[in-house]
Amino acid sequence: HGCPTVVDGVMVLGGLSIKLVRWGFVRRPFYVLAVSRKRIARNSGNRFEDVGWWDPNPAPDGNQHMGLKIDRIRYWLTAGAVPTDKVQALLQRSGVVPPKPVPHWLSKVQHTPEDQLKWQSQLKDK
Repeated sequence: HGCPTVVDGVMVLGGLSIKLVRWGFVRRPFYVLAVSRKRIARNSGNRFEDVGWWDPNPAPDGNQHMGLKIDRIRYWLTAGAVPTDKVQALLQRSGVVPPKPVPHWLSKVQHTPEDQLKWQSQLKDK
């Protein structure tokens, strides 16, 4: 396909994704965060690099545990890798990337007390 471009000393590649690769046993998943091409199956083994892991099963302390190579994740993000939705949520929860802005139509509408009274009076009339 197209030739990669270099921006600020980093080669920008297209079509890369940071995705979860499932390992583990039946009903006991364990995931590896891997950088691969978008169109490659998650378990194909064709990965550029493993950049972390996530164990969604609660540990004896009751928490889920995760290990991340933050410097390598930032490198791949600057190189053009796009995280999947679940990986994006994990990276946001760990503080590696800032949260995506919420569109104005999805944000919670702030109602004033006058609006509350207006709706309550309409409900009482019915």
